[in-house]
Amino acid sequence: MTNLDMLKMFEAVSVLFRASYQEPLWGKYCSHLGNSIDAVCIFFRGYAFEHQGRSPSYPPAAVKAIKKSEDNHDSPQDIWKNFGSFLHNKGLNKDINPLYHDDNSCNTKEMCIWCALGSENIVSASKEDLNKDQIKAAHDRLKRIRGVGNKIASLFLRDVAVNYNLTPIKDRWLLQPVDIWIRRIVQSLNNSSKMDNRVIAEWIVDRCKECNINPERCNQGMWYFAARIAGSDFELEQSLQDMNYARNLLKNHISVLKTSSSAAIELESQLNNWLFAELCG
Repeated sequence: MTNLDMLKMFEAVSVLFRASYQEPLWGKYCSHLGNSIDAVCIFFRGYAFEHQGRSPSYPPAAVKAIKKSEDNHDSPQDIWKNFGSFLHNKGLNKDINPLYHDDNSCNTKEMCIWCALGSENIVSASKEDLNKDQIKAAHDRLKRIRGVGNKIASLFLRDVAVNYNLTPIKDRWLLQPVDIWIRRIVQSLNNSSKMDNRVIAEWIVDRCKECNINPERCNQGMWYFAARIAGSDFELEQSLQDMNYARNLLKNHISVLKTSSSAAIELESQLNNWLFAELCG
């Protein structure tokens, strides 16, 4: 087994990430390039709250508050109040919440998303910067938003690049979000535990470019394989040391997905029959 074999597999596995996470999210808000509300809903539903230990209720509550504001022309303060009321004002964590607006705090380095972006559409502005090979400008813009650090900014921009098939060159390592799974993979492939996040990100980009592999798709596939297919340190390490082991895990996962797909089709048919029976009743 070589690093090239493994990276090629990860790039291929990215199709499962996109089908499971990216396409359902971005497709749900299909007017995101022309509609700033749809764009910001993508950001909040899939990226803004990717902090360890955050409540899974945050993303849907944020989207509900934002969508309500579109109808009522609410101010940033109103959106924050609605968000809080949906969550019974528990555990809101103002210090790292992108929705929290305060006239004083939003004059500091980190601002609520509305003050940080102004009238810009978060998706179209990011897409334009990446298209102009200005990754750092896009990354810095996102990091002005309260609670958005390197990982979240890179996570969002990675998926913008993949969604629009963009292949910028300069500072491309900034499109590589590094979490514990990505770190374990790269450190294992290098047999080194002394790599910081930037070195890890640069390694992925450099190795992928040498092998004509898309580094952003490879990053998606790395995370999906580690978190959803291996699911544990042990299975991941076994896979990284034995390509056949990795392939068998992947085959078993695909088999489960096929079975789940068949079950979903059957359930959909039953639901349609129930609905028809209710309408005819």
